[in-house]
Amino acid sequence: MEEDAVQEALSLWEERERRRAEVLAAVDEAEGSLARGEGRIITQESMRELAEEVKRRGRAWLAVQRDAHR
Repeated sequence: MEEDAVQEALSLWEERERRRAEVLAAVDEAEGSLARGEGRIITQESMRELAEEVKRRGRAWLAVQRDAHR
């Protein structure tokens, strides 16, 4: 039982670190894009589109997580 708990904790930590590394890589990529002048103009419509994309991706991620824990 203790080994299972340790294994689960290690697995959760590894997943969190993987996501953290992905976020940091995305930030580095975004900073590089801005430095190259590749930013985009923000409008109400682009913010709505971004919000919908974030929701879609979040729902997809939640579905994967839910399926993985069944």
